Amino acid sequence: MQVKLWMKVLLLALVGLLLPACTGTATPEAFGVGAAAPGFTLPDAAGGDVSLADYQGKQPVLLFFHMAMG
Repeated sequence: MQVKLWMKVLLLALVGLLLPACTGTATPEAFGVGAAAPGFTLPDAAGGDVSLADYQGKQPVLLFFHMAMG
């Protein structure tokens, strides 16, 4: 199964925002509105590497989480 590009970008952005929280070095200011995500590189499903910097200057990604009952 091939992962769509928008899903890769969404995953990279989410990991980029959460990774500093796991290391204990993040500050509350790092997650403010308009704050830049830290740079990172992760392996993709095809065995290559995907970096957040690969998407710099391209169309922005909007993350939306709907908290439904259930």
